[in-house]
Amino acid sequence: MATSPSDPRQTDRLSNLPDALLVTILSLLPTRMAARTCVLCRRFRHLGAALWETSPSLDLISQEFSPEEILASFFEAMGDRALLRRSPSHPLLSLRIELEMFFRFPPYETKYPFLHSLCDKARSLAVRHLTLEGCLFWSTWPSLSLIFSTDSLQSLSLSQLYVHWHQTSVISSGVTLINLKNLSIGFYTGDPTKLNLLLSQLPSLEVLSIGHDTTHPFSISSQTIRQLKLTICMDSSIQKGVHLSLPSLELLHVENYGFGLPHIRADIPSLRKAVLHLNWLHQKDCITVSGLLNSISHAEELILHLKESDREMYPFPILLEEGKDPPKFSNLKHLEVTMCFHEHNFEAIVSLLHHSPALESVKLVHKAPFSMTRKRKMDGWRSMLPQNADGNCNYVHFTNLHLGQQREFMKLVGKKFTPKMVELHC
Repeated sequence: MATSPSDPRQTDRLSNLPDALLVTILSLLPTRMAARTCVLCRRFRHLGAALWETSPSLDLISQEFSPEEILASFFEAMGDRALLRRSPSHPLLSLRIELEMFFRFPPYETKYPFLHSLCDKARSLAVRHLTLEGCLFWSTWPSLSLIFSTDSLQSLSLSQLYVHWHQTSVISSGVTLINLKNLSIGFYTGDPTKLNLLLSQLPSLEVLSIGHDTTHPFSISSQTIRQLKLTICMDSSIQKGVHLSLPSLELLHVENYGFGLPHIRADIPSLRKAVLHLNWLHQKDCITVSGLLNSISHAEELILHLKESDREMYPFPILLEEGKDPPKFSNLKHLEVTMCFHEHNFEAIVSLLHHSPALESVKLVHKAPFSMTRKRKMDGWRSMLPQNADGNCNYVHFTNLHLGQQREFMKLVGKKFTPKMVELHC
């Protein structure tokens, strides 16, 4: 059936939108996809600059281009149109550059001056949020000092920046990031004193995410940081300590990779929430875990994901140091623990609950080591949690404990742990 010109199905609603709204919509799309809107109609490509070129949010991602397209300078053409030729009348709020690994090898080193030009142009446009991935493997990359002097930045993410000892002067001198609130550094292996010098030059910094391998002793000191995510990568043969001196810290997130866990000493009196993802734990790590729990015992919310090494044949206590009293969590309101709740860990949890009088909710999730089925004595690794409503012992969840005593929770806390109980559960 033919439609009349007044038929609403024929209305071009897109053309009725104001330019500002169209640009906002385009800013939510990946830049290369936004560029394809030029084929829609003349309006998208003939306004002095195409609408997509005026977007306040740009991303240049090499993975979206084939190697042949990159060699043919398609990547540079996109960067040139979207950024290098941008008029100062079109502000740039955020820029994201992601490079594939092949950019680090011939013949792609010819792209380095181009990348420097992109960062320089972003700096001149007072970019506020900058993310660089895969761009900073090169030990003498000249844009590093330029980036740390871009005083308009409010957030900076250098997700694959590996700062070595001889490079630390690059990011600890001439820093003018007075407005920076959020900083993410991939892996810092340089002089920790230079890192703290950098942090002292960031008066507005509130959120820090940083990775570190513990080849060297490591410390983080700041008066302003409120949130910290610390990723630790280490070799079990190296036991260097980590010291945190953060009087304003409210949220701590610690995650480890590799074998072993360094001793962590934390002076964080304002802490409210702690999230610990600790992997490949051995029996010797119990002292470190216990010490860390003592450092955060004043938190109101605690999330623990503890994974014992699957190379261990028999269960061992990992949550609390054997023979010592558990820390008193006098302010703890919300507790979530994911771990293997075998005999030793279950007993430790019961002790911890006894020392947490302000609890409002508790969630316990049983997760056995990955290769538990390999030549192990299965019974010793079974969950000791009470049976839940689904008829299994894989999890328990209690809420609203502050409104009254739940019978099931009191039964859990009131358990007296004996070898006979273990036999009944197994």
